[in-house]
Amino acid sequence: MKFENRRCGPLIRIGLRTAWLVLVALHALCAGPQPALAAEQLNLGMISDSPARTIKKFAPLLDYLRNKGLPMGQVTNARSLDEMIELIKNKKVDFVFESSNSAIRMMDEAGAIPILIREKDGIREYNSVIFVNKESPVKKMTDLLGKIVVFQDPESTSSYFLPRNLLAGAGLDLIEANEPVPGKVAYYFSRSDPNVLAHVKLGKADAGGTSSEAVAHLPQFRILQPESGYVPRHVVLVRDGVDYGELKKALLSLAKDPAASDVLTTAETPTGFSEFEGDPRGAMNHVRATLGR
Repeated sequence: MKFENRRCGPLIRIGLRTAWLVLVALHALCAGPQPALAAEQLNLGMISDSPARTIKKFAPLLDYLRNKGLPMGQVTNARSLDEMIELIKNKKVDFVFESSNSAIRMMDEAGAIPILIREKDGIREYNSVIFVNKESPVKKMTDLLGKIVVFQDPESTSSYFLPRNLLAGAGLDLIEANEPVPGKVAYYFSRSDPNVLAHVKLGKADAGGTSSEAVAHLPQFRILQPESGYVPRHVVLVRDGVDYGELKKALLSLAKDPAASDVLTTAETPTGFSEFEGDPRGAMNHVRATLGR
């Protein structure tokens, strides 16, 4: 049987099955080079109880990066840290902006890689404190034995892990309870930063734990010593296996581009993104120790 291809000329007589395979190969060769596969889209993951508001906040950032030639996907919302970790594991999320404590968990449980600091609200890094009312008889950490401390929530870096580690560092034993417990420091969660301040002010709790910036300017409160070490305000992490070179470069250049000002303001990152001092993994190991993790 004789086969002929108009672009490539006559073929020799060969078996039917072999001829069919040869024709397929010749069609690919004669058709010329094929277009390259599109780059994998990068989905941004955010943890929020308000998905619509979160998408509205970060969609302009993805549009900006897309216009710069990056293969951006969509904003993917998770209701909890556990849900976000699963999304990263299942390759549904490619990069994330999160607090230091959540970043540590993503690194440990999903293999996420820290690459940059997000200067959320214009803050690159912060620390936390234990505070009391100005007229409180509590003068030092150990005076809180048998008293009650209020924190924000169990996943909060600024209003749980950092201040809790201050109390533990003072040799105090903590227990979750709404009433005083002899020989221990009882604590409970108020579910919001403003509530932490209000509960201490009203005397519902003897002390509170929050970021130093939240109370340093309020004369009705007094900060106990020592204060915690500093940690990044927010961390940018990527899923293991993601080629993040261009993404990192683009995020770092945002603050230098006047056209990106509105985008950064909408994303609550007015001063942009910055590098870690030294190796990001090494820096996050220091953060781990500061958090008592």
